[in-house]
Amino acid sequence: MEAKKKTANQEISSWLATVGSDAPLQHSNPASLYLASLQGSEASRTTARSVMKQIALLCDQTADTFPWHRLDRATVLALMEKLKQKGLSDNTRNLYLSIIKGISREAMLHQQMSDHQFSLIEQIRAIKLQRLAVGRALHVDEIAKLIDHCLHDEGAAGVRDAALLGILFGCGPRRAEVVTIDINKINFSDRSIKVIGKGNKERELEMPPRTIDLVKTWLEESGLQFGPLFRPVNRWNQVAEDRRLTARGVYDIVTRRVKQAGLDKASPHDLRRSFLTYLLDNGEDLATAADMAGHASADTTRRYLRHQKRRNRAAADNIDF
Repeated sequence: MEAKKKTANQEISSWLATVGSDAPLQHSNPASLYLASLQGSEASRTTARSVMKQIALLCDQTADTFPWHRLDRATVLALMEKLKQKGLSDNTRNLYLSIIKGISREAMLHQQMSDHQFSLIEQIRAIKLQRLAVGRALHVDEIAKLIDHCLHDEGAAGVRDAALLGILFGCGPRRAEVVTIDINKINFSDRSIKVIGKGNKERELEMPPRTIDLVKTWLEESGLQFGPLFRPVNRWNQVAEDRRLTARGVYDIVTRRVKQAGLDKASPHDLRRSFLTYLLDNGEDLATAADMAGHASADTTRRYLRHQKRRNRAAADNIDF
């Protein structure tokens, strides 16, 4: 292991010595060009910026000064090895590799990197993943306790958080989607909300009655009539004028409220998991659940089939030898 570590560090040091201070021009920096090419949500660009920063830091550089256009296969493999040594998961390292390939593609397209050099980087294989969904599904009693806790909290933040939790569990959006909700995209007569999902595509969520009540209560409490539905609330109980919550803000709210309510740890994605598990456990077919979750493939939804796991276990128990 120590030998591998040394090899990765030596490879990167040797590469840096070769390229020197050959940083790309700011207006044609392939990293900036890659960011501009992303058509997804702002969350995608935020993630990419963070990854670029971490890659550059491995070489004591910044994302702006890092010589992206001079990357080669050996250096990328060394960077991947160094990330492994730092304890990053397979999934995270695949994300880093994907972004490096995207930046390299921009460098090649803008004639800053040869086709051959890019091809060698492009051929680096991602780590094959075989995983089950992790986390936990909350019971409906836990959801009710969580929402009641928020409603008993004095001030606008409690009412806002109850509505937020009501949408996360009742409609199952991703946290990056729930922050895109604008008030004019809520249709109470049709019981629907429109969000911006993956690939910058608009999709419609169906609201159960309890969610509708919670959202209406939040709108009455806040007096909001247009703009973002979910906004920061300051310590003086003032709702922000036209600033929306961030995906990180949603994460912080959910984890804080879960802790305050005395429940086991849970994240916003666990509320989405709870939504899917509830649908599937109550007999909804896989295609409907996948459509309601905004999954491109029902195979993704299949990972949430808790009752299938119970059936598999029961079938295994019947194998007698």
